[in-house]
Amino acid sequence: MKRIAKNGFLLLMAIAFFGYNSYAQIEEVGSMMAGGKEDAQRLLQPYIAPAANAFGAALAGGWYNTAEPHKLGGFDVTFTLNAAVVPKKDQTFLIDNNELNFLKLQDPQVNESQTVAGEDVSGPQIVYNVQDDEGNVLYTQPAFTMPQGLNTRYVPSPMIQLGVGLIKGTDVMFRFIPNIKYQGNEFGLWGIGGRHDIKQWIPGLKKLPVFKMSVMYGYTKLHTFVSMDINKGTIGAEALDGEETNTWEDQYMKVFVRSQTANLLFGADLKVVNFYGAFGFVTSKTNLQLTGDFPTVQVPAGTFEPVVVASADPIDIEMKNQDGSITKPRFNAGIRFKLAVVTLHFDYSWANYSVLTAGLGFSFR
Repeated sequence: MKRIAKNGFLLLMAIAFFGYNSYAQIEEVGSMMAGGKEDAQRLLQPYIAPAANAFGAALAGGWYNTAEPHKLGGFDVTFTLNAAVVPKKDQTFLIDNNELNFLKLQDPQVNESQTVAGEDVSGPQIVYNVQDDEGNVLYTQPAFTMPQGLNTRYVPSPMIQLGVGLIKGTDVMFRFIPNIKYQGNEFGLWGIGGRHDIKQWIPGLKKLPVFKMSVMYGYTKLHTFVSMDINKGTIGAEALDGEETNTWEDQYMKVFVRSQTANLLFGADLKVVNFYGAFGFVTSKTNLQLTGDFPTVQVPAGTFEPVVVASADPIDIEMKNQDGSITKPRFNAGIRFKLAVVTLHFDYSWANYSVLTAGLGFSFR
């Protein structure tokens, strides 16, 4: 039986997706497939969504630490650590027993479960619930316990970025991490952005010596694949017939995150210290997939005897999130210190999923 490599999981999943200093019990996440695709989606999406939304917000951080683009040929290399904050309201969710089909809550009154950003306490017990045509329960058995949270609301995202100055007060910015593979797991990231000085085009502003104003856009795409080990025993179905020869190989959780941000930047550039801020928005889209064969308990038509069947590539969930709009923009404020070519900056973005950023760079104008 293949096992999930703990070190690989920490390296790739915790950094790339969850971003926490610990990791979720991946078998428990995969166990949500026990009752089939529909039940799995109703349980998996609200559990994962806070991490997906926070990570999309964190990926949008660190694009800028000044409102002034480089001069032609100028460049910077900057390392940033962004940490998105999950709102308290997204630390738990309620399971609606009436929306579940083949699975049910063991106790319908105990229906609050932790999300991935919740406390490290186990959630409600989920059981199988097979009924005949008259609603009589023919088969009930513990399936799994809803997974605990990671006991932190902060989702960090480290980033290394290169910015290069072009003509007419324009920068182009790049982010790239080549595919990293570790014991069956994989992680990769790339991003591209741009910044343009608009102060130069506004009469009355272009001659102000300290004030800076520009617009920027950034796009980041990340993928991570994490191997899984879900079998009949994982879902409490060892005693059931079906799929006796399936080895449950090549199971993966695949996560694709796309994050983009656009902002109006403004700032005051002084000799040693710079102040900067921005108004804008962040949108993110996360696709969560389970690929491979996963064991699922089903009841064949015309019978009331549950068996284990294989569900191939059962999950493909899309989660979208947006922070900021024209009427209520996302707001950012920060400070940067310049020590010769070395820069040190800190900023904070106010939004539904707020983001703290700290960075160290080397800048050549």
